[in-house]
Amino acid sequence: MPRVVSALLGAWVALTAGCQSEPPPSYLRLEGAAPALEAPPDARARLIVFWASWCPPCREETPGLLALAKHPPEELQVLLFSHDADMPAVETFLGGPPDPALHLRLDAGKRAAHAFGVDTLPTSILVVDGRLVARFQGPREWDSRAMRRLLEKLTEEHPARDPAPVH
Repeated sequence: MPRVVSALLGAWVALTAGCQSEPPPSYLRLEGAAPALEAPPDARARLIVFWASWCPPCREETPGLLALAKHPPEELQVLLFSHDADMPAVETFLGGPPDPALHLRLDAGKRAAHAFGVDTLPTSILVVDGRLVARFQGPREWDSRAMRRLLEKLTEEHPARDPAPVH
C-alpha cells in the first residue's frame, strides 16, 4: 500500500508541475522621463542594456540578447552601451563587428550609465515613449518566451500618447 500511495503522489507531482506556468522574470518598475539619448534607434520602445565584454554575467546573456535584438517584439529595439575601453575589445569577444541590431555604442566616461543611475553590469532599462518603465538587474534569458511576453506586456501597458493638439 505505501508503494501505491508513493507512486500516486509522484504521478500527481509530475502532472501538476508540468501544468504550472513559469513565473515572470523579476524586474523593478520605474516611473518618470528617461534621460535623453543622442541619436537613439527609431523605435517606440527601447531596451537599453549596460554591458561589457569582460563581464562574465554579460558574456552569459549575450547570445539571448543578440537573438532578441535580431527578432524583437513589435515596436522594440535594443540599444547596447558597452563599458569596454575600445571597440577592438568588443569585436574580439563577438568574433567581429557588432551586429547592427544591437545598436552598440561605447559608453565613453560612462555618461549614459550615470544618467540612468547604473552602477552594476549587466543592467537593462526599458523605456517606452520616452518614459522609464522597468529596470532589470543581472543577466537575463532575453530570448525566452517568458521574457518576450513580459517585454510585450510592459510595452503594451504604456500606449503611445496622442500628439498634442495644434492651435
